[in-house]
Amino acid sequence: MKLHIGGKEIHPEWKILDVEKRDEVDYVGDASDLSQFTDESIGAIYASHVLEHFYYGVNNELALTLSEWYRVLKQDGELMISVPDIQTLCQLYSQPEMGIQERFGIMRMMFGGQINQYDVHKVGFDFDILCYYLAEAGFTECRRVSGFNLFKDSSTLHVFGSPISLNVIVSK
Repeated sequence: MKLHIGGKEIHPEWKILDVEKRDEVDYVGDASDLSQFTDESIGAIYASHVLEHFYYGVNNELALTLSEWYRVLKQDGELMISVPDIQTLCQLYSQPEMGIQERFGIMRMMFGGQINQYDVHKVGFDFDILCYYLAEAGFTECRRVSGFNLFKDSSTLHVFGSPISLNVIVSK
């Protein structure tokens, strides 16, 4: 099985897990608790703009979430992950020609839209920090990619001509 954490788009090869029940969701649950799946039962995991919703400090939430993803992933399985690229967003935000509306939009990408309790960003990632957390969880071969070409989601979002997502693939 392939698991799309936080997905919104139905795909015949992927099952969707989300914290909110919707018609397209196959499994309802928190991405930090995959206890409904057994060890090494998932062939691939895809998570676009999900990981930034976990605290890096409080209750060690980020590390525990990645450990849980590692647990359910089969040996030689891949985790494909996309997060907002904090370096790119800071560079865009700091451009002198940005007006308040543009800066506000970029700020929302950094801290989440905050339309509900699930839409809040609790950590920012650049390549080194993301790969550090992934390695701490046991993942190997952290490599940056331009995209995954799987779903129409934020992993390919461009703002003012710049890709704002940090996309990486790691292995178990």
